[in-house]
Amino acid sequence: MKKVGRIISNVVVALILVFSIIMTVAVLSTTKSDSHLPNLFGKAIFNVETDSMLSEQGFDKGALIIVDLVDHSEDKGKVYKVGDVVTFWRYYEDQKYLETHRIIEDTKSNPSEVVDGVWIHGGTPYYITKGDNTPDIDMNQDLSIDYLSNDRVVAIWTGTAIPHLGSVMGFLQSQLGFMLCVVVPTAIFFLFELFKFITALMEAKKEKAIAAVKNAEDEIKQKVIAEMLAKQEAEKKTEAPAKKEPESADDSEDEIKRKAVEEYIAQQEAAKKAAEREEEIKKQAIAEYLAKQEAEKKASEEDSE
Repeated sequence: MKKVGRIISNVVVALILVFSIIMTVAVLSTTKSDSHLPNLFGKAIFNVETDSMLSEQGFDKGALIIVDLVDHSEDKGKVYKVGDVVTFWRYYEDQKYLETHRIIEDTKSNPSEVVDGVWIHGGTPYYITKGDNTPDIDMNQDLSIDYLSNDRVVAIWTGTAIPHLGSVMGFLQSQLGFMLCVVVPTAIFFLFELFKFITALMEAKKEKAIAAVKNAEDEIKQKVIAEMLAKQEAEKKTEAPAKKEPESADDSEDEIKRKAVEEYIAQQEAAKKAAEREEEIKKQAIAEYLAKQEAEKKASEEDSE
């Protein structure tokens, strides 16, 4: 279960990070682009803010539309046709903004001056545009026709529009949306990775400390056994010269029994003392280890402060 939970958490964090990167690229490319549209491999997506193109062939307010960006250095002589929906710069009351409307045939000008719905003036094509849901064609502030030239066109609609998703995109591109959907998830990702790193570090440190205590216990046991054997050997050598020949068989048998009992009691006493000493050394080693951990913890807290 822990492994499955870890995999799921890693997938979620990865998705959040990928989404944050995509949104960051979109926002940064929007601010750096001359058209203020996010340039993603020659295409752009943006939010529709009005219902001027509301129709069966168009799109409504809040939709997310995809457009092909126009490169004027390569498409300098490009001619658009009637029915194309283009995004272009408009100037109205000292304001410059992007408009997305459809190119229509000019019914107000002389038909002989219109070629395939394109108003030709001095060999230069001009276009008349209109929103599908607006009663009038696009006009200037002085109520004259706003003839559209190629240099004002920044993109042409691909025909793809996703309802309501544009409002979400608009929120994500706002300061609040960018903070909630990009900055906060990214911060959560790094904090989560930092937590995993600290946890792994503590686990490794704990395992190392346990191994050190175990090695110390083994070393103490071997030392105690060696000391006990050395002591027994020394006692054996000390008692050896004191031996005397028994005066009789009965005396010899009693002496052997007495010495056997004494040796057994001595061995039991030595084993008891060795066990007590081993337990005391173990407690001391654990106490020293805990004291060392506490000192390191206090030092770490002082450094962090």
